[in-house]
Amino acid sequence: MLFPLDWTLSLIGSVLRLGAGGPGKPAVTPEKPLILYEFENCPFCRIAREAISVTGVPVEVRPCPKGGTRYRPRAIELGGKSMFPYLIDPNTDVAMYESADIARYVRETYAPDAKPFMHRLGPLNLLTSIALVWPRLMRGMMVRPSRQPDQRLEFQGAENSPAARIIREALSTHELAYLWTSHTDGAGLKLKDPNTGETQTGALSILTYLDRTYCQPMTA
Repeated sequence: MLFPLDWTLSLIGSVLRLGAGGPGKPAVTPEKPLILYEFENCPFCRIAREAISVTGVPVEVRPCPKGGTRYRPRAIELGGKSMFPYLIDPNTDVAMYESADIARYVRETYAPDAKPFMHRLGPLNLLTSIALVWPRLMRGMMVRPSRQPDQRLEFQGAENSPAARIIREALSTHELAYLWTSHTDGAGLKLKDPNTGETQTGALSILTYLDRTYCQPMTA
């Protein structure tokens, strides 16, 4: 899909969610990153990510698209259910399902004053999150072959950024784990790859890099 059209469809999603999931910084910074098993375009995972984004806590995202084999089986083994999102906080030994519980936990633990307006709207919160699946054509939900890096990537970009959403869809589809922080310190979208030492900024540069480096199937 052409990037301008893709970005426009993603923007519709951000508008539909009333901008929920902006960047933030935690009132309490965790010693270790939280761990989130999830996949892009899951309505429940989106609600959890929005809460994490506004609190600003660093999270290691382990994508679990349908058909995935890198992290999805491990998530089911740890939690005992084929259900997402699944959050683990190694700082408190807390592990939980349910997007509403995750949103409440990260807010109460790390940024008590951070709550997206959309998350105050009861059933409408979930309904609009479900509706966002269609403008994105369910991208990020199904696994596609890729090369697996030895070390996790690092990505900076808020949940509600239309361009960041497109990048997360690629990361999710290809099961590429990454350390995620929502705030960018004014630098815009940024991807760091400790495997190659490269840093990419801007959506098109990041997407091109991911496609060139990881998002191509291995050949015999």
